[in-house]
Amino acid sequence: MTPTKPGEVIATIRSLLPSLLPTERAVATVLLERSGEIVELSSQQVADAAGASRATVVRTCQSLGFTGYQQLRVLLARDAAYSQVPQPTGGHAPGTAGIIAETFRHVAAGIENMTALLDDAELDTAVEVLANASRVVVSGNGLSAPLALDVSARLSSIGRPAEAPLDVIGQQITARLLGENDVLLAVSGSGSNASTLRIATAARDAGARVIAVTAFARSPLTQLADINLVVTMPDLTFRDEITLASRLPQAILIEGLVAALTHRLGDVAVRAKALALDAISENLAE
Repeated sequence: MTPTKPGEVIATIRSLLPSLLPTERAVATVLLERSGEIVELSSQQVADAAGASRATVVRTCQSLGFTGYQQLRVLLARDAAYSQVPQPTGGHAPGTAGIIAETFRHVAAGIENMTALLDDAELDTAVEVLANASRVVVSGNGLSAPLALDVSARLSSIGRPAEAPLDVIGQQITARLLGENDVLLAVSGSGSNASTLRIATAARDAGARVIAVTAFARSPLTQLADINLVVTMPDLTFRDEITLASRLPQAILIEGLVAALTHRLGDVAVRAKALALDAISENLAE
């Protein structure tokens, strides 16, 4: 049974340790001894530390009651976030306005560093690929789903028709039907969303180009993609990504990408935007 209460993960591992096979026990020992780091470690890194295989790490997690290593990481991130929640001390709370103002200050302080991992050549290539593709499909799931819909609508409004199927299975079917002149734009903050990875794999296997928009340079998605556009908040950790799940850097990147593509398309984008504004004007109430 999967641990559900905050703080229960470590206790579960400790209680089940004696019942594990020797190789699994070695993995579980690493999980306990390095519990503070596990959220940031890949399954292969845990395997190396335990002198085991990656498959053994996954099997150990399943023996402990988790679906796999990724679920263990997420629940450890949850526990860490829970333990860091400030408890009432009788002092004055910052208030709603203070919290919101601090959020803006945090974003403003990190804005210069958000683009540190962006590669100029990758950006240029992404714009060219999007401009010349026969078909553009955008994939995003979980908290990245709204961004996928947004970028699809924005691309269409500048004369670069794009589609963003809502259904996960529909995304996979669409990806399998792509060809070598098509492109999949995959948006995933963590770069580890299982559904998005399956869709990216399907697109790659079909011969399409894959562009990744993510927060982590080393992730399963960046390993699949042909072009990686990485933007992140400064000092963002996997734990932060899971518990806070901000898509603000990716949203800003999409704004910039659409602006660059608008410039690249020239008159085509100008005409498309004029038609889009006509449609908008007809739907504004007095």
